Amino acid sequence: MAHDHHIFVFDPICYTGGSKFATREVLNLIDRQQHRLTILTSDPQSWQMKQANIISLPYPSWLPISDVGNGYWLRQFYFCWWILYVRCLHGSINVAVGASCPGNDMPLYLLKWLLRYKVAQFIHGNISISRSCGLCLYQADNVFYLHSAYASIIAVIQHRWRKRKPKIRDQKCQQLLSSGHFLPFINGIAKERAPSLCQYHTPTLFWAASLLKWKGLDLLLEVIRKTAVNQRIPTNICYLVPQNTTLPITLAPQPIESITWYQQPLSIDSIRASSNIFISTSDKEPFGLSILEALFAGMCIIIPKDGAFWDTQLTHKKNCLKYISNDRKSLQQQIDYISNNPQQLSILGTEAAILAQNYQAEQCYAVIIATLCQPNSTSV
Repeated sequence: MAHDHHIFVFDPICYTGGSKFATREVLNLIDRQQHRLTILTSDPQSWQMKQANIISLPYPSWLPISDVGNGYWLRQFYFCWWILYVRCLHGSINVAVGASCPGNDMPLYLLKWLLRYKVAQFIHGNISISRSCGLCLYQADNVFYLHSAYASIIAVIQHRWRKRKPKIRDQKCQQLLSSGHFLPFINGIAKERAPSLCQYHTPTLFWAASLLKWKGLDLLLEVIRKTAVNQRIPTNICYLVPQNTTLPITLAPQPIESITWYQQPLSIDSIRASSNIFISTSDKEPFGLSILEALFAGMCIIIPKDGAFWDTQLTHKKNCLKYISNDRKSLQQQIDYISNNPQQLSILGTEAAILAQNYQAEQCYAVIIATLCQPNSTSV
């Protein structure tokens, strides 16, 4: 029977980010004729999808944003009420997808045994160490994680058994991780949503991320400020402002000559295509979907040498340029190099586009899709 399998996605994060983009890529590859999709979200604009029930999750001003204590649990029980509302409105749930991390997706676990669905947890970055997060990972039916998050996952699981002897704790941790419920993945982009190719005639910088401090926009702004105005490369900065977060953020826009600012633009593909030098300033980016998009667009990629995912996949002066992490002068040197050698734009960009073909969403997410679509008769 068509639509007899209900997949529910919980998204309490109030702003767009790479994790949502990746989850959306997965969901877009699911056959909607056979699988019903409902998304409860605090950010409906992030989920412009066809044949999906998009339900707005209100975030009232009185609701705490604390990550610990009574405020945290009040927020989780508030979200539980909304999940129960969705269950009553749209029927039984077969698979509930946590699209962020266990700490954010806690309500799915609080209601798991009542509503009798399977939980598929996505982990796109390091998770905080807490007993509750460890319990969630223990209860999850499937955990799909980026390789960069593996060390934090081990730490969280070990913390759950912290009162046991080290040998027993390590043994239990290894048993859980080898159970088949934990599977690593890499992100991809579907062919039909691949970014447009960039131009190569005029060197133009491009930066795209949230304004969270760890994304490192301040580093790029410092480089531009210390460059003489007549020597600056035109720069396009696409940014989004995080909402309901206690983390520090960078002020934007700022009146800096040569920079054009875009707040969460709908036309980001055309802005990227009008540029050709992608700058990553994030500190140990867990994956970096914006980098992958730039690779698909054939851009000249400039990334930090920080041991993060793309640092291990890309080669300096073959398909990217690299600078010393958090070093303004080093970043400036790479920007100057490509500015003085514009012929390298197309050479490095072509190699980048070739490498990007290894990250087709249809292959990267095949196991996740098969798992989410597997029949489950236990839901109520």
